Amino acid sequence: MKRVLSVAAALILFAAAPAGAWVSHDARVAAVKTATAPPLDASLTDPIWQTALKLDGFYDYTAKAPARLVTTAYVLYDAKNLYVGVKVQQAGVAITATQNVDHAGVATDDHISVNLDTAGNGTRVYQFRANPKGVHDEYSSENARYAPDWTSLAKIFPNGDYNLLFVIPFSVIRGESAPSQDWRFDVVRFIAATNDEYTWAYDATMNSVGSSQYWPYLTGIRIAAAATRPRPRADIYGLASAGRDRRIFQDGIGSFRDTDPRNYGIDLTYPLTNTLAFVGTANPDFSNVEQDQTTIAPQEFQRQYSEYRPFFSQGANFLGGIPNININSYQTLLYTPAIGIFNHGEKLEGTIGQNSIGILNVGGNGFSDRALGYSHNKTDNSFSYGMQAVTTDRTDGTRDTAYGFGAATTNPHSGALFLANYQADRGTAVTDPSQANAIAIGGGVQNATWLALADWKDIGPQFAPQLGYTQIADIRGPQAIVQYNGTGRKGAFLKAYQLTFVGDTYRDRAGDTHEADFNGNVNLTFDDNVTFGYGDSVSELRFPGIGVLPFNSQTVAVGYKDGSPSPTDATYSWGAFDGLYLQQFSSSTTRQFGLYGISFEYDGSVERRTDLTYFPAPDRDTQWLRRVSLTRSFGKNASLAIGLRGINGDGGFAAPGTNLAISYHKRFADLNEVYFDYGTPAATSTLNRWILKYVFHFGGATGT
Repeated sequence: MKRVLSVAAALILFAAAPAGAWVSHDARVAAVKTATAPPLDASLTDPIWQTALKLDGFYDYTAKAPARLVTTAYVLYDAKNLYVGVKVQQAGVAITATQNVDHAGVATDDHISVNLDTAGNGTRVYQFRANPKGVHDEYSSENARYAPDWTSLAKIFPNGDYNLLFVIPFSVIRGESAPSQDWRFDVVRFIAATNDEYTWAYDATMNSVGSSQYWPYLTGIRIAAAATRPRPRADIYGLASAGRDRRIFQDGIGSFRDTDPRNYGIDLTYPLTNTLAFVGTANPDFSNVEQDQTTIAPQEFQRQYSEYRPFFSQGANFLGGIPNININSYQTLLYTPAIGIFNHGEKLEGTIGQNSIGILNVGGNGFSDRALGYSHNKTDNSFSYGMQAVTTDRTDGTRDTAYGFGAATTNPHSGALFLANYQADRGTAVTDPSQANAIAIGGGVQNATWLALADWKDIGPQFAPQLGYTQIADIRGPQAIVQYNGTGRKGAFLKAYQLTFVGDTYRDRAGDTHEADFNGNVNLTFDDNVTFGYGDSVSELRFPGIGVLPFNSQTVAVGYKDGSPSPTDATYSWGAFDGLYLQQFSSSTTRQFGLYGISFEYDGSVERRTDLTYFPAPDRDTQWLRRVSLTRSFGKNASLAIGLRGINGDGGFAAPGTNLAISYHKRFADLNEVYFDYGTPAATSTLNRWILKYVFHFGGATGT
């Protein structure tokens, strides 16, 4: 462990400054305004494009070299829209364009993405992507369900090149009300056949092409104050359920119970300013569980679930604000999956200048929860600070309040960073406040080549916020990570590689080792789209009344065409785990056949008890998971999905059972939506439940 920390410290102190930038984050390019909108024609032959801002000289971020294939983008704007035309040279490289439904994802296809940061400090980031067929999706840092209407047109040429035209309405993004605005901006290209990512903006301090603080500025955008102020919007749903299990719904993430079905409700958003909005919900719907998060893989700590509910998905980033380093552990004061079925919610979320703010109130049967988040980020992210507070009250008399604050500084030229934070938990379950605090101090360097971070954590044994997630408490000690991202020589069989070492050692208040971990991983990417990984993890964790148990594993992983629409992956791991010897196998593959898509997964777990003192039950057991899904698209706005999952055996970490789920979804031109579902993919076994839901949409674009 000492050796790991000394290596991390040396890298932090002596890592060389990155080389000169391609198109640096310091660059400022003037936006070009047009009085006449360009024609909706992806051939891009109209003379108006000759007046546009021209972007070329793209960089291959994957290979860390100038891009081999030419990409040229042209940028214009008028009073209502941003226009981006892109000419793509791809002759000799097969086009990959398998996705058919808008707003569903094109990440594994060839695609172009137009990236915007209208705040300049990472608090309002938007991404608009389209594949060579013009099928598109989008992303907003403010709302996981962002899905506005916008236009993408495509043209594929006989030689294999293609063009794309993006028409992005200002009304679907949030921008300042200033008469002249400067936005961070980038255009990125992905080539599925070679798994290469090209970017117009490159800086050696970038740790990914999505790091908005390293995008250059598009300056002098002169539009009316109201142009980037989304309209108020509301979604009113009507729902009917039928079948033997019509009353069985999820009461949070991961569990189902008998409850009264909700037949109607409303979600609404009302912008108070260009960048600040009121969000409310009454009688919120919890019928659609869209993601199967079931796994038989073990967890050393409490499993984390992804939030899917619209009210919590919108503006979730504004309710955080405390800078932190999460190397091999994770904690948060607000973990919304801990909030079960609720009856109403109100929220204020958004930004004021370089300040972000979120205020949340949620009420349900027997509880009332509130949260506050505030942060300030400089435009170059060189300095930030923030605070957060979360309270919950229960009718049974229990109460909990958690709060914290912290600050961070980053050198945008070298990637060096330093941060410190303090958090506290106070409530009816805390008997000694001095044992319910959490402190972290750390720093390091992060850029395109190196990641070297270290910090010191001190978390008291009674630190356990009721609405938070704390991976482990009663720890005191250091943790560190060192990661090197390398590339092979031009034309070599090895395309890229990554070496990672992680270590931590924590003692409890009694002075005993509570947790200690050391992980080493090597990942190789070859030029023929084959990937290989090997990892060795040694971990031990102390349990009260039991003692120290090992959680060790060695893992071998092989992949083919990862990042494409047809990946195939397999992993095998083995080692002593929680009083048993555990072997795990997993494999998965996905294929697209025109309008149809199919995916298959097969996982196995074999456990042998090595310590029967505390675990006297069977000394050998197995569990197997099989999952298959079939999708069918109907134009760009409708799709059918059928999922079948089966789990048998008790020697794993999930309940056995068979689950069939069917879902049809259609989005209409007026943004109304209809869902027709049988069962749910999240249940342990098939729910004999049919749901018909219609959503009436009023006002602004979805998710704005």
